[in-house]
Amino acid sequence: MSTFVSAPALAQRTNSLAASAIGSILRLADSADMVALAAGSPAPETFCATEVAEVVAELLASGPHSLQYGDTEGLWSLREWIAAEQTALVGRQVSPDGIVMAHGSQQALDLICKALIDPGDVIVVDRPSYIGALQVFQLYQPELVSVPIASDEGLDQLQSLMDGGLRPKMLYIVPNFANPSGLTLSRGQREKLADLAARHGFAIVEDDPYGKLGFTDEVSRLPALAALSDAVIRIESFSKSLFPAARLGYMTAPQGLVDVLQKFKQAADLGNSQFVERIVHGLVTRPGLLDGLLVRSRALYSDRRDTLISSLRGHLGDRLRFATPDGGFFLWAGLPDGTDATRLLTEALTSDVSFVPGAGFFADHPDVATLRLSYSCASPERLTAAGPRLAAALDRIAP
Repeated sequence: MSTFVSAPALAQRTNSLAASAIGSILRLADSADMVALAAGSPAPETFCATEVAEVVAELLASGPHSLQYGDTEGLWSLREWIAAEQTALVGRQVSPDGIVMAHGSQQALDLICKALIDPGDVIVVDRPSYIGALQVFQLYQPELVSVPIASDEGLDQLQSLMDGGLRPKMLYIVPNFANPSGLTLSRGQREKLADLAARHGFAIVEDDPYGKLGFTDEVSRLPALAALSDAVIRIESFSKSLFPAARLGYMTAPQGLVDVLQKFKQAADLGNSQFVERIVHGLVTRPGLLDGLLVRSRALYSDRRDTLISSLRGHLGDRLRFATPDGGFFLWAGLPDGTDATRLLTEALTSDVSFVPGAGFFADHPDVATLRLSYSCASPERLTAAGPRLAAALDRIAP
């Protein structure tokens, strides 16, 4: 029997692989005593484990059919439910045939790039932007242009770039409580983005995993970008609203693009797990279940945000600057004295507190004096301890 004495020759695209930043983030939560503010995971207290068990029992009691392969397109009844929800959200008819199922939002981004991006195409991303999206994009060798989209100045900058000849193929944005910045696009900013897409002919990828987790009525009334433009590919997921192990996301897109995305989906994995899709359908169609989960989740995350902010302000004062997010999981902070957040992390880990240095969230010219703090998965007691532990770590390197 022959064996490789060395690794086989790798494809050139592997040169675009970044280090496993997300894996590194998740490993920062390993210590039992750690105040883990790194991983942006949903709180286990929000998972509907009892209801999942009930739905699974019902499915198996009805026979073995739910354990069979499913269609590439996904479970029709679940796509009907998604289509009805999206129709209400965007204010125009969305057909179940216009829904593309994916293994989470991450696969959705990969399928979009397969369908749209050639080497050298321009993708505009936020500054900072979701690190998982940047990892996917880099595999397709685009030109990444970063702009602080969630600001009027950033949108003016984007308009100037396009007036000067920049021709993006697509723009990627998390419009609500963004990962990592926690920022939310205003109505005016959404309208300007939609107008720019119409005038300059680029697609908007609207990634909205946190949109249902707003803490105020005002932010919940903001329109989806897909309600303002036909040029939007909208991504959502059940990971934050139900449970992340479902690994179940979905997209809405123009019909011509849907057909192409379905072909790439089939080539990638033939289709999602029919069993998981049936579980999710059983949950979302239970009267009051999803709404009740979201009410409890919003209250829990809002309380945890407030606890973390109180601890940080009480112990760090103006040594750490941040805006208060209106929803989601994340608080984005800056160190006004210019301290390198990676250096601070090294010291903070000795005090059993973790976070994510901000540099990895930038497509170019990283700001090393930034950091992301996630309050979603830490208990109130741990969040209360975050401030003094971070302050002690900062004292040791920047007294």
